[in-house]
Amino acid sequence: MIEELKILVKMQKLDDKIGKKEKRKLELPKQLKSLKENVSNANQKVDAVKQELEENLSLQKKKELEIQDNKAKMDKYKQQLLTIKTNKEYKALNSEIDFLDKKNNQIDDTRVELMEQEEEAREVLSKSEAQKKEADAELQTKEKKLKAKIDEVTKKIEELRSERNDLAKKLPRQLIKRYGALIKNKGRKAVVFNENNACGGCGYKIRPQLQIEINKGDKIISCESCGRIIVSKEIEEK
Repeated sequence: MIEELKILVKMQKLDDKIGKKEKRKLELPKQLKSLKENVSNANQKVDAVKQELEENLSLQKKKELEIQDNKAKMDKYKQQLLTIKTNKEYKALNSEIDFLDKKNNQIDDTRVELMEQEEEAREVLSKSEAQKKEADAELQTKEKKLKAKIDEVTKKIEELRSERNDLAKKLPRQLIKRYGALIKNKGRKAVVFNENNACGGCGYKIRPQLQIEINKGDKIISCESCGRIIVSKEIEEK
């Protein structure tokens, strides 16, 4: 029985390593996903700023055309002033010319604001493109390394599992099933040590009689609370 307990302890140590490797295997793809999201976000930012800049320039062009159109009307009205015979018509045309002139001044103020916004957008675009370039470079640099690490961790997990399974072949089938169920249902901890007369898994106090039996190492002892297999720390020395 002592040999079986030793095998169980070795299997648990291997499963501990497997657990850490599997956690690492889950973390690595997240890092890769984060890098790809950074690139995607950078691309979206650049596209959004370009769209904003395009709309700004289009609006500026529209305002320029409005000013040109108003100036053309003003020139036309000024020519008509030379042929007008009544004071009423003269005042009406002058009033329309003044209105168009004020309107052009307002449009020109809007154009100035748009030009300022354009300058700000170009600065943002420049920074966004630099961030995009940086995100692309980081992905290219780290993607291959991360994929290599994922493959490496996967290979190591397979090796550890193979080693554990080889050990399991030396145990009775029922004990293997029991161990597997505990690994699955007890947070990957099937075998624990007697820690100051308490279960190393859940901390439940071990009765004196069970303490004696655990120290003897001649049978499988389970925690009366969590069901994990409890062994003496001295088991490896026996």
